[in-house]
Amino acid sequence: MRHSVKWTNLPLAFLRIFYYQIIMRKHTHFQRLLFIALILPFFIFPSDIKSQQDFAITVEKVAGELYCLNVGSVNVTVLKGNDGLLIVDSSYARTANPLMEEIAKLSPQKIQYLLITHYHGDHTGGNAIIGKDAQIVSHENCKKTMVANLKPEETEEGIGIPQKTFTADLALPFEDENVKLIHFGPAHTSGDTVVIFEKAKVIVAGDLFFHGMPPYIDVNNGSDTKNWVALIEILCEKYPDFKVIPGHGKVTNTAEYLQFARYLKYLRKEVASAIEAGKTRQQAQESIDFSGFSAIQDQGEFLTKKENVGWVYDEMTRKQK
Repeated sequence: MRHSVKWTNLPLAFLRIFYYQIIMRKHTHFQRLLFIALILPFFIFPSDIKSQQDFAITVEKVAGELYCLNVGSVNVTVLKGNDGLLIVDSSYARTANPLMEEIAKLSPQKIQYLLITHYHGDHTGGNAIIGKDAQIVSHENCKKTMVANLKPEETEEGIGIPQKTFTADLALPFEDENVKLIHFGPAHTSGDTVVIFEKAKVIVAGDLFFHGMPPYIDVNNGSDTKNWVALIEILCEKYPDFKVIPGHGKVTNTAEYLQFARYLKYLRKEVASAIEAGKTRQQAQESIDFSGFSAIQDQGEFLTKKENVGWVYDEMTRKQK
């Protein structure tokens, strides 16, 4: 996870300086106007500054002509072919144009396929631009959720709804690479897709893997952490020597992916024990010890182990209703 300057805090800092310099001290009218002119850009353009800092794009060659482009904290996969490109996920809407520029640096070829791992906006926000001239492909549940969440002012074409869907598995030959799209049932969401590049020996896990951080568990969209653990174990047994590109975090291997599964398994066991003991959601959040998982670091106030406990508690009690 990249750490960048928190530019959103700068306007507050300058406001304090402004108060001291202008209100508490005596200046001429011209000096006051000059000072205001110097700090004004920080109030007008804070979101632009933050966007530039938080969404620097890095490129990593993973295997052969397959690359991982990290956009802020989101991973986008690019496979170069002789006659075209295959992309997995499109990141945010506001980063689509810079992402297209980076993709063009890798290859001037046209994007033929845009494969979507799940419906969340940090993986589909750029669909309309990245997938403008491509065939967009996802699991059918991913498409259904995107359609169901359309805002009144949005259209399917306008946000890049997938044109092609599948239910279980889909083989997608792409030049000399064997690409497989696999759905194991609900896990992170109801419509997750794992993309396998067999010749490159790479698994693109999407948000079925948050490397080095607690995952988001989408209870409202049918998450199933028990199935999530099972699918990771199946994948790692079938493709033991493959590299793994997570939805968030650094490119790694199946050994690290299994450690993530161990975290989810422990989470489920401890939450189940808390529920059985009659503990409330909050009591469960406060009581579970994660000292054995120091490699998984909380990210802000949202992606935390404590929130993970709450989401799994919701998932387990939801199923008992």
